[in-house]
Amino acid sequence: MKDYLRVNGKRAIVTGAAKGIGFAIARAFAAHGIKVMLCDIDDACAREGLAAIQAEGGTAAYCHMDIFRVEEIRRAVAETVRLWGGVDILVNNVGGGEPPVAFEEISDERWDHFIRFNLYGAFYMTREVFPHMKEQGYGKIVNISSGYAIGGGDFCAHYAAAKAGLIGFTTSVAREAAPCHVTVNVIPVPTTDTPAMRLTDTPEMIEQEARETPMGRIAVPEDIADTALFLVSEASDYLTGQIVAPNGGKRMLV
Repeated sequence: MKDYLRVNGKRAIVTGAAKGIGFAIARAFAAHGIKVMLCDIDDACAREGLAAIQAEGGTAAYCHMDIFRVEEIRRAVAETVRLWGGVDILVNNVGGGEPPVAFEEISDERWDHFIRFNLYGAFYMTREVFPHMKEQGYGKIVNISSGYAIGGGDFCAHYAAAKAGLIGFTTSVAREAAPCHVTVNVIPVPTTDTPAMRLTDTPEMIEQEARETPMGRIAVPEDIADTALFLVSEASDYLTGQIVAPNGGKRMLV
């Protein structure tokens, strides 16, 4: 049988990989033979995830990394290169929001924090990894954005603004990276059943989202992981600078 994805043996970094969408992506990658470096600030949770992936036969490692500290980003990339000789795949997943807040009540500090958390981190990681991909003439970068970046979201202006910026960053870098055979795509995730979502969305918000989704449910992390797996595979080699939205039909992007 022909291998459609052709990802076995590739080397990946997944940020925010301790739980939720990031862990689901790391787990899916490892299950298909990708060597995965999990990066996160939550050591205990990340090590539990690492043990689970290894118990399933996957090849993975963990590196503590604070996305706000450029020196730690450099260390994580260097450790990946040391272990496996290079980096073929980068998933910029780290990010998040907070409980609903009216835009006029967002302080300067909170605005700066969430812009940095959701946008600057992806820039820092991509800037550090890209030279390795450019040198080898191959690479796959996937940025995790949000549906709020496209349609807006109530009471999360700072989060939505940062995630919209991530789409612009994706399309711009995709143009520059294409001659180096490096693809850059973005997944605007919908409401997804993760521990972080349960902290920021009320049960009423989740129920409404499910009602408004043609497929009748909110996403689970595995829905996003499957999309990411396709985007880092050789099956997507001619796809770059694209917004790929697994959202159950909630937003039809045409």
